[in-house]
Amino acid sequence: MLLFLKGVYIIFLRLKEEKIVEIGALGEISFEPGIYAYVGSAMNSLESRVGRHFSDEKNLHWHIDYFTEAAEVFAFTGLKTSSDWECILAETAIEKSEPVKHFGSSDCGCKSHLFRISDLENAPEVF
Repeated sequence: MLLFLKGVYIIFLRLKEEKIVEIGALGEISFEPGIYAYVGSAMNSLESRVGRHFSDEKNLHWHIDYFTEAAEVFAFTGLKTSSDWECILAETAIEKSEPVKHFGSSDCGCKSHLFRISDLENAPEVF
């Protein structure tokens, strides 16, 4: 049985080398190699939204769609909760990471929803 949960999620991505990526209306952004975390919400189906991020077959619509073309999505976590938690998690992540300015936050007041949380050399072994 599929459960179509509503909630927020964090996907984790690995970028192995420095890349300049065209991110829709944001334009070209230079990304350092490392581990990134993206905070999002899905109020229709958490499973479908997260599945989209892992898929190679998608139309490029959201900022994260462009970044997943360059970086490898390798893990996620989700919370069955209200969409308010998307910005709460994003604001908390800013304190411990390098936010990518304006990424994924065009519909809210957050600085970003994508964060470089580690370089590759210092990433925990599970990565």
